[in-house]
Amino acid sequence: MARLIFLSLLASGSLASVAAPWIGVVIAYGLAILTPQAIWHWAFEGVRPVLWILVPTFIGVVFAGLRGKLNFSGLANARCAYLALLWLFFTLSYLFGPYVSVVSPYRFHDASWVMETAHKQFLVFFIGCLCLDDTKKLRALIWVTAISLLYLIYWANSQYLSGHVWGRLAGPSDPRGGSVYADENAFALVFVVLIPYLWHLGLTVRQRWLRLILWLAIPFAWHAIFLTASRGGLLGLAIVTLVVSLRSRMKRLSVLLIPALVVAYIWQAGDLMKERADSIDQFQQEQSASARLQIWGIARAMIADHPFLGVGLASFGPAFPSYSSDQPLVAHNTFFQVAAESGVLAGLLFLLVILSSIKALLAKSKSLSAYPDDPNAVFVRSVSEATLAAMIGFLVCAMFLSLQLYELFYFLCLVTNVVVIIGARIQHAHAQTMDDSHQKVDPASMRRSGFSRARRSAALKL
Repeated sequence: MARLIFLSLLASGSLASVAAPWIGVVIAYGLAILTPQAIWHWAFEGVRPVLWILVPTFIGVVFAGLRGKLNFSGLANARCAYLALLWLFFTLSYLFGPYVSVVSPYRFHDASWVMETAHKQFLVFFIGCLCLDDTKKLRALIWVTAISLLYLIYWANSQYLSGHVWGRLAGPSDPRGGSVYADENAFALVFVVLIPYLWHLGLTVRQRWLRLILWLAIPFAWHAIFLTASRGGLLGLAIVTLVVSLRSRMKRLSVLLIPALVVAYIWQAGDLMKERADSIDQFQQEQSASARLQIWGIARAMIADHPFLGVGLASFGPAFPSYSSDQPLVAHNTFFQVAAESGVLAGLLFLLVILSSIKALLAKSKSLSAYPDDPNAVFVRSVSEATLAAMIGFLVCAMFLSLQLYELFYFLCLVTNVVVIIGARIQHAHAQTMDDSHQKVDPASMRRSGFSRARRSAALKL
């Protein structure tokens, strides 16, 4: 029965994606975050839900392009250019990297699978830039994201309450252990990145009961991060909470997030999380942290030997024995990992995407704050603030984790692009309204039309 329900929903989503490809983009990110094929694996056996959505979405984009319904101006910005170049370097490093074809027991991911995944991630991002261009579509994307996060919060805490947590909690996975959340750090990061959306959505909804649900879920999301015992996740959570607290328009309420997080950590973090957290300020002495410093040195050596295209996409592991006799590990730094595998320019492009997004979000939040009475401007500004906090949190976590394959990075880039597009449209509409109102009460035109001085003064006061 459950399988029939899920397949019916997928079929409906497929048909909707042909007619309106932006729906396919929204569903694709919902599937990427929720991973239903891992949670309800018995209902998805032999089914690849993402392909059920992406193929019709691509068809829908072609039809929309033929009808002139795509917004190509959404691609005309530096972030899209940086990501297009990053895509190119990923592809070139896959085709010409010296270690891509090396057979090695230390290959962490199959290079062809990584290339296929990267193609899908970039394509969905660029399709989203073409299709998501109004507030209604942005609302759909953010609410689907929030609902997916709420279920993951429930899932993580239910594992704890049912006594299924032994050691560090990883995310849901299928019977073979396959999951994007198989690594505890990756599972922690989904909460770090998406918690700001719960807070800022709560600021925009009118229903108190809905606001209460969104905000009460935040401490449970903190607890989910504690269960993963991820130091990177804890550090990212601290940064995200600080940014939200300092920049929220309800400062009297938002500043309570910081002491609330401290209390939650003391009360609910658990011995394993606290033990791992205590080693953050002892970076040089702690064993795993010291190992990371050595790996970063190895990554720099790879970059020095292969600066243009790197050692090859997904080939950090096979290249590792050429630089060290130690047990091969991932770089534990996204920028070193990308630069070592796909070239120094690719690493710089990855960083530029993040920094340019932060700069754009700061500017857009500031400009949209001028329209507090416009509900669309208030909503878009709230999404901008949530994305800003999430992107800063991602940047911090990327310093200590290898997140080059993380789907939420492309989600944040897309939301940034949509916020900038819609925000500029809102600003233009308000500027046009101001121009029209000024023309209606222009003193010179009224004087030429025979208005008396008193009547001109009264009209200008309006």
